[in-house]
Amino acid sequence: MNTSRSRLSRRKLLENGMTVAAAGAAAFLTAPQAAGQPTQSPAIVTRRRFRAWISRGDGRGRTTLQDVTLRPISGRQVVVRTEVTNLCYSNATAVLGPPNAPAATVAPSVLAAPNGARRMNDMAVIQGHGGVGIVEAIGPEVRRVKVGDRVCVSGTPQCGSCYRCLRGRSDMCQFLSAIGADDLEAIADMADGTPVYQNSHIGGLAELMVTPEEWVVPIFTTADVVGIGMACSCVSVAGLAAATSPNLAPVEPASAVAVVGCGPLGLSAVQGARIAGASTIIAIDPIRVRRELALRVGATHVLDPNVERDNLPLKVRELTTWPTDRLWSGGRNPAGRRPGAGADFVIEAAGADQFAPKLEAGPDPSGIQPMQHAYQMCSLGGHVITTSLVRGNITLPGNLFSIGGVTHHGGQAGGANPMRDIPRFVRFMETGQFDAKALATLVVPLSQVLDAYEQVAYRATVTALMTV
Repeated sequence: MNTSRSRLSRRKLLENGMTVAAAGAAAFLTAPQAAGQPTQSPAIVTRRRFRAWISRGDGRGRTTLQDVTLRPISGRQVVVRTEVTNLCYSNATAVLGPPNAPAATVAPSVLAAPNGARRMNDMAVIQGHGGVGIVEAIGPEVRRVKVGDRVCVSGTPQCGSCYRCLRGRSDMCQFLSAIGADDLEAIADMADGTPVYQNSHIGGLAELMVTPEEWVVPIFTTADVVGIGMACSCVSVAGLAAATSPNLAPVEPASAVAVVGCGPLGLSAVQGARIAGASTIIAIDPIRVRRELALRVGATHVLDPNVERDNLPLKVRELTTWPTDRLWSGGRNPAGRRPGAGADFVIEAAGADQFAPKLEAGPDPSGIQPMQHAYQMCSLGGHVITTSLVRGNITLPGNLFSIGGVTHHGGQAGGANPMRDIPRFVRFMETGQFDAKALATLVVPLSQVLDAYEQVAYRATVTALMTV
């Protein structure tokens, strides 16, 4: 009898506790404010109006600044009030329209319609893919963040549960593939009722971002918003991760590193190599001001591919010779059948030209030659980390590829684990290890995004940031 009463009491206590918890949750979600704390109910943002840079899916016209109305959120959705967003070069064609190119060059994977129900040229898309801001509301299933948190909306998601996340490759989180045609969801409406979608589930060129929590990383910092925006931008995250993230091939102390391409991603990789303790850092770019900036942020040598041409891999091998060629003494032979010289780590960050640069152009606008050279300048047994987008296929020396011992690493965002790495990169910025301000060469308000994107597209600036 005592045991039975004891079980009944425990069951009654559990039932009472569940009732109290449910009542408390209901009160929390329905009360507009409680003890000065903001409510997390989606109702506070329903039908809210905000401004966003929107393009139509066919890419034939310029992106325009529009007033749109937010739809109610649900599930794992997070509403973020944008503070700062990177104007990424990879998004330039979608924002400005492709120069002298057919509309089909706009990325269909990003702009394809849900369930094939709408054609691309019917869609309205908020451009941009990431940013930093303050959480204003969360759906009822969100656990990662709270209202009032400052967050980075990452260019790549991390769920922590999918096949790849569980195997240490969160940069390839499979929620990334859910960006496709079957999973886009409208988050707002234009004045004429046209549903509004977001580039890559994220948007960014808007006063608000609405994204699933897999894309959101809380960052606990009160640093200057421009520095935060630069440290959390997709380009800085990819560059720093390519040099430091254990997901791919982190740079080793006292090693030799070559960085091919010194846009904001490559310049972040230069800094990542310096932070990791590399002794030789060779920065390669055709644009003089970017080579000069590379020297300011950590490069020990700079090379112009327009000057070196096909001799570029040989020049890198010359700069990475070892103090001795005595093999029994740990030396490197500089030549021979299995030459030991070359960069221990090569980070490729050149990519194809979407627009003809107004500053110095590289020798190959397709981006293929820089990627080939990256492989060829790597030492036998070394590592090549590729980060860029090229046009066409890569041809490599067959024997070097098959038995040269060069390991290729490719992945999203330089192999970054967003939840682990982005807060670490913010810390690099706070301590001065990562010079964010040096890379943020243009900062504009929301209204001036198109003018800034012109400079990004023609490589007239290193990094442009939009603040709201």
